Amino acid sequence: MFDIGFAELLLLAVIGMVVIGPERLPGVVRTVGKAMGKARRFMTSLQNQIEQEMKLDELNKKIMDETRDLDFSQNTIRPSHTNEDAMVPKVSPTHDLPEAPGHTPTADAKQVEKTDDSERS
Repeated sequence: MFDIGFAELLLLAVIGMVVIGPERLPGVVRTVGKAMGKARRFMTSLQNQIEQEMKLDELNKKIMDETRDLDFSQNTIRPSHTNEDAMVPKVSPTHDLPEAPGHTPTADAKQVEKTDDSERS
């Protein structure tokens, strides 16, 4: 991207010492270094994404070229199921569902549940 040699870096360091001062120069250099690292990583990831999109586009063109002469208008694939198999079974209402295994509520237990609910209100 930028081709900066040793002489240019030395000139930037001297200008930085004069403008910023020797006390704050290390912090500024550190901040600039971090910003340049982020920018470099961003550019690398952007370049990788562009290359990946180009590869996908080439692959898509290759597939389109290979399948251009094929005729997809005929339905040669037969379904592996019939309409009866594909139907959704009917579900009974929830009050008709059996209780959990091992649990059989009695009329007394139902009465106790009703009185507990009415006392809580």
